[in-house]
Amino acid sequence: MTIDLPQYLDAFIFNVCKANYCPSYSDMMNIRDNKARTLTYLGTYFPRSFAESYFIFSRLIKKAPAFFTSKEDLSVLDFCCGTGGEIMGMLTAFKECLPNLRNLNIISLDGNKHALNLFEKVLREFQEKNKTTFSIRHKVSQITIDDVYDMSVTCSILEESYDIILTFKALCEFVTGQQFDDKNPYMHFAETFLPKLNEDGLLIIEDITTKNDISQEWLPLMMDTGLKKISCSIIDRNDDFNQTICVSHSNKKNDASKIAWRIIKNN
Repeated sequence: MTIDLPQYLDAFIFNVCKANYCPSYSDMMNIRDNKARTLTYLGTYFPRSFAESYFIFSRLIKKAPAFFTSKEDLSVLDFCCGTGGEIMGMLTAFKECLPNLRNLNIISLDGNKHALNLFEKVLREFQEKNKTTFSIRHKVSQITIDDVYDMSVTCSILEESYDIILTFKALCEFVTGQQFDDKNPYMHFAETFLPKLNEDGLLIIEDITTKNDISQEWLPLMMDTGLKKISCSIIDRNDDFNQTICVSHSNKKNDASKIAWRIIKNN
């Protein structure tokens, strides 16, 4: 499957923001990236995240239509949002598939101020170039998470509960950074944030599928091992070990990424 990055986004990130396309296959640690490296992330991984998210949300809307059609208001929390590719993919799927949606509230958390600044610029471009049936209220917050305690504190200060909580290609960085020592980041993330879901809310975890150089474990296997240790239900997931999603844009045609993803709800 190949998804085209919308032309207005393509022009904005590459021509206006001056993003760079330069893929790297080493374990990623983007939280400390400077502005130049963040622009490389924008040009390389934003389009991929857009396509991955667009695919997942389009599929989810078809698989669980009652969840979406019963709501005129939706609240979303994006943990470690980066430059916001997953939110743009989600918004595009919502625009196409949810005519009854009226209000969308989004909170985006990340540790990189350069990524957050770019995210806000891209979101403004989406709002300027797209007519939607829903209004968007968006807030970004810079966070620091060095260990399990920081994650718990971050969760505890969130006063709301959410219909959707998502994290894309972020938990692998906690594996690489060894911030949770030998603890499983997927288990701790789900265990920490599942209580912040509304009664019928959904938690979406998506990540790369490489064998991590630090842990020497395949990340999809680590994801499944962690989720099996907590009380939750997986309502949808990628087929087989991973799923390939391709995106085409002005700097690369059929740019492929392999991902593992799980959609989870409370038992």
